[in-house]
Amino acid sequence: MSFLHLGDIIWLLRGWGWCYVNWSMTRHQKSLLILLSVSVFVACATLLLLIFKWFPLTPEVLQVQILSPPDGYITREGEALVVQAVATGQGLVEAEIWVDGLLVGTLSNPGGVRMNTWSITYSWVSQGQGQHQLSVEVYDLAGGVLGSPSIVVVVVPPGRIVFASDRDGNYEIYAMYTDGRELVRLTNGPEHDREPSCSSAGSLLFASTAVEEGTDIWLTDLDRRERRNLTAALGGDYSPRWSPDSNTIAFVSDRHGPSQLYLMDSDGSGQFQLTREDTYVEQPSWAPDGGSLLFSAKHEGNQDIYRISLDGKTVYRLTDNPAQDWYPAWSPRGDQVAFVSNREGGHQIYVMRADGAKQRLTDFRTGAEQPQWSPDGEWIIFVAYTGHEKGFRAREIYMMRPDGSDQTRLTDNAFDDTDPFWCQ
Repeated sequence: MSFLHLGDIIWLLRGWGWCYVNWSMTRHQKSLLILLSVSVFVACATLLLLIFKWFPLTPEVLQVQILSPPDGYITREGEALVVQAVATGQGLVEAEIWVDGLLVGTLSNPGGVRMNTWSITYSWVSQGQGQHQLSVEVYDLAGGVLGSPSIVVVVVPPGRIVFASDRDGNYEIYAMYTDGRELVRLTNGPEHDREPSCSSAGSLLFASTAVEEGTDIWLTDLDRRERRNLTAALGGDYSPRWSPDSNTIAFVSDRHGPSQLYLMDSDGSGQFQLTREDTYVEQPSWAPDGGSLLFSAKHEGNQDIYRISLDGKTVYRLTDNPAQDWYPAWSPRGDQVAFVSNREGGHQIYVMRADGAKQRLTDFRTGAEQPQWSPDGEWIIFVAYTGHEKGFRAREIYMMRPDGSDQTRLTDNAFDDTDPFWCQ
């Protein structure tokens, strides 16, 4: 195609626009007009793209997402929790970390406002036990703000939980922190080890059933330095429980017939029978002052909860219901007793107060049992039948507040996790 002549340029300036295009134009004039129109369109589009790239008209954040921790994460109080989030957009200048509507941290964008993606990292020291709503908000140059969806973080008290599990074949004693992490196996042998109980000094009791033999009470510690048999009696000795001062051990034995409640010194000496019921006695629980014990027993077809003095002379009946009431657990403050009952259908956990008032705490379709208190009385651990298997192999460990709130699952597998007990 030949170069434009002066006459052609003048004609284009006069005839710019499609309104001047008609069938009387020469082929040369039409080609020139189309070529110039396409060139101008391309130049304008390129210029607009550059303007939008370098000078965005709406410099707001497009997305803020929390990558870690996941929703429902459990952490121990006082632990540093790393919050990781990503913000996508332009003109990002500041990020804020919010917990339960309160600002806990502010970060400035270290990469400059032209960075399209900002990876945000903040360390929050978890405070305040219970469930918390955590979110991240990001600001842009124009003052616009966009927040992430909130996630739930559960803060639990420090400490360790011991329990029994058949996850490695036979039942053994395990320990884990209250957030369900750092699992440690404490016993290892052909016996079935169950029902652990911790003293304030860290000594650990448990019932061990030898192969083709009876069950005895054994003593060890969380560091597994020593293991010693305290009873070595004929029949079955089980359900050991330390007294509050760690000087006395209550346990159940069937050495002389139906299972009864016994006491012995911390070294296994001085064993004597405390209850002399005409029925089976189960599940001892110490009063906080160490002056009496709770237990469950079945009379006239009803399983109920009783209280007995340490001299065995005074016995009080605390429940009297046609349903089954068992697994009593005295709170450390002495003002409540947690227990299990099927008085409203399935087995659920209740609390009974000093005035006799009772409150249901759980509502698991498959049932819950084995409540035990934390040392400060602020939490209850228990098991619920929510696992991947059926029957006893569906038991998993949970914790909750004494009013039933903040229910939190600590184990989740296809094995039987049972007999939880809270250590200091």
